Amino acid sequence: MRKTILSAAAAVAVTMLSAGLAAAQTPAKAPADPAKAKAEIDKAIDTMRKDARAGKADILGKTMALDSTQAAAFWPIYKQYEAELSTVNDERVAIIKEFAEHFDGLDDARAKGLLDRQVAYEEKRLALTKKYKDEMLKVLPAKTVARFLQVDSRLNKLADLAVANEIPLVN
Repeated sequence: MRKTILSAAAAVAVTMLSAGLAAAQTPAKAPADPAKAKAEIDKAIDTMRKDARAGKADILGKTMALDSTQAAAFWPIYKQYEAELSTVNDERVAIIKEFAEHFDGLDDARAKGLLDRQVAYEEKRLALTKKYKDEMLKVLPAKTVARFLQVDSRLNKLADLAVANEIPLVN
């Protein structure tokens, strides 16, 4: 049963993320004002990220199998985790935007800077996972925390794959 739920959740997450990425990349009439174009892109990214967070919370709610006591302990910590993760993911969005802006003229110096920032982002994301694993272990059984980390990791990997699929390789 859980395997079926996780399979369905994965399909929903990939579909949701792919649809969001496709919508964000669908060419529309480009505004003449570059600032307006940037604002529209930022708004599309923000909407997509909010939708992805809501979808992720929904999937977690269906797969965590929390009793009322566990839910009362889990959800406030999860909300803090997601808020911090969103801030860390802002760095990822900035890296992707810079890569896109300089894709055609990417030189080694800028590529190295982007690489360093990407590795720092991944280290921050891992540190955040470790921090919240420890926080959750203070109030939840280890098996429940392990389930959360499994589901969260799978959803993050699906999101990472969807994003990576949309980013061309460096020339």
